[in-house]
Amino acid sequence: MKKILKVAIVGMGQAGLRHLSAFSKLKNVQIEGVADSDKNILKDINTEYGFNTYSSYRKLLDLDLNVLVIATPHKYLYQIGKDAAEAGLDILIEKPIALNSIDALKLVNFCDQKKVKMGVSFVHRYRKEVLKTKEWISSNNLGKLLLTQTTLIFPQRNPLPKWLNSPEDSGGGIIMYGAIHSIDMLRWLIGDECVSVTAKCGSNTSKDKVENYASCIFQFSKGTCSTMAVSTNIAITKGYTWKTNLIFQNGMITLFIKKYAKYISFDNEIHYKSPAGEDINYNFTDQASDYVDRLIKGVNPSISGIDAVNSMKIVDAIYESSESCSTIIIKK
Repeated sequence: MKKILKVAIVGMGQAGLRHLSAFSKLKNVQIEGVADSDKNILKDINTEYGFNTYSSYRKLLDLDLNVLVIATPHKYLYQIGKDAAEAGLDILIEKPIALNSIDALKLVNFCDQKKVKMGVSFVHRYRKEVLKTKEWISSNNLGKLLLTQTTLIFPQRNPLPKWLNSPEDSGGGIIMYGAIHSIDMLRWLIGDECVSVTAKCGSNTSKDKVENYASCIFQFSKGTCSTMAVSTNIAITKGYTWKTNLIFQNGMITLFIKKYAKYISFDNEIHYKSPAGEDINYNFTDQASDYVDRLIKGVNPSISGIDAVNSMKIVDAIYESSESCSTIIIKK
């Protein structure tokens, strides 16, 4: 008999709704309920899906569940994750999992103590052009990876959700909300950990209380040097740029998220085009499917809490470097 996992989701913002859509498509999942503080959103969900809705996540913890998906504003992630683990539930939790790397590690250790499995939603790893890039890198045909250069520019949501513009609620701006995906992807693609960070970040408008631009240099332990420039701007109304060049001894790979990946060597050039006509958020479904399949098999999620901790160490170092105008060494 096929095992069915009972799942609930807390947080019905942009990410939460994508998780809801993804998990609803899986035949080995039964959605037991969703929670959010916005009654209008809950009413819409009940109308569209017919799921039980609750105004408090604590009501979800009283249900007969296997998994809690946590997609709330950043400041609530840590406590809800801890409460779910205390209840014996496996969790899939949105990045950054906590407001700093110290609390992130505390949450990971607490889940380990309670023997529950934590997966982290670094969902862009599941995009097909990213997986193709990882495949090319893993072939080792291009020699040593020397440099990477990432540019991430996208429109600012208008209006910006209030919690995203509150340092107390979000922990930060574009670094915490968007660039952390790029940071995680770099760690995963390079297959190495960052050992030092030099960065400058800030805001170019008085109404933004968190940073909306940053320029960073990351040094990895095996010698790769990475640069990252990120910005969000309300003046940009169409399109985005999320592009990474990976420069090797014997060639290069260009990764443009949602568009393509390109492989160039001395004697070969390969172009991979991202799927067209497919749901742009298919990566949420692929992530949910992988997470559920691994839980059913009794193995750990593909993306672990330690992945989030190591990415958050880089985030912490970015803010510290910008404030101190110095290079920050990341401790193991």
